[in-house]
Amino acid sequence: MLRLTYSRAEIEAVTTAIAYLPKLLEFATSEMPVLRQQYFFFQGVGAAFPAVAVLAVASGISPDALIPLINRYFNPEDLLAHPTPLVTGNDLMRALNLRAGPQVGQLLTEIQVARAEGRISTQAEALEFAADLLD
Repeated sequence: MLRLTYSRAEIEAVTTAIAYLPKLLEFATSEMPVLRQQYFFFQGVGAAFPAVAVLAVASGISPDALIPLINRYFNPEDLLAHPTPLVTGNDLMRALNLRAGPQVGQLLTEIQVARAEGRISTQAEALEFAADLLD
């Protein structure tokens, strides 16, 4: 692809699609994955999801098997495919007296997953959830 002068964005889209195709094939041929797995799938595949879905269908997967994931992807309100933060890293650091670092990012991820799973829905619940994770 480099010799054919594809752009960096095009190369990244193709490599992402190829990397996430096996996971989508696994999802489509087994029970629908738990919400946590779907969250990390959507975070990783990003805007390449439509290309991965087309590759899955070209690989013989029934489009019907992909409908739940397609519906999530095309619903801008879906918290798995399109998460919106309840709190920021600064909120966590201030409320829980934390220093900047990987722990803050891990807490933010766990908050996003908990929100997508319906376990929390407000900023106060998010901060309480993060405090519980630290204990």
